[in-house]
Amino acid sequence: MKVYLDMCALKRPFDDQSQGRIAMETQAVMRVLGAFSAGALELCNSPALVFENQQNPNPQRRARTATLLASFGNPSAATDPIFERAEEVRDLGFPDLDALHIAFAEDQEADYFITADDELLKRREQANLRTKIVDPIELVGELDL
Repeated sequence: MKVYLDMCALKRPFDDQSQGRIAMETQAVMRVLGAFSAGALELCNSPALVFENQQNPNPQRRARTATLLASFGNPSAATDPIFERAEEVRDLGFPDLDALHIAFAEDQEADYFITADDELLKRREQANLRTKIVDPIELVGELDL
């Protein structure tokens, strides 16, 4: 089972945990990471994740996330077909960087694209994607992690 965590999901454990939703999503992300550590899930890496993480102005969060990404293995290569697919996904109403993340997830044949971004979650129903977009809590429930 392959999973692509977008940056908003990856950084959820570093967010303010005083809000119930954030704390629940953090626990779900931690379960996904635990399943990865146990060998039950494969996590995807991409140049889009590396790029987006490098834009983080908080050096501590940037370094922690970079270490986490490195544990996922080398990022997949950026190819013309990925960029072409990202344009198609963007034309479905997804923002540029999100479309690129989805294109990488599809290219790596990820079963799930995990996000805590409400706008992405709203758009998932309107798009015909090869990777299922879910929030971390939904994934934990579907996979019984």
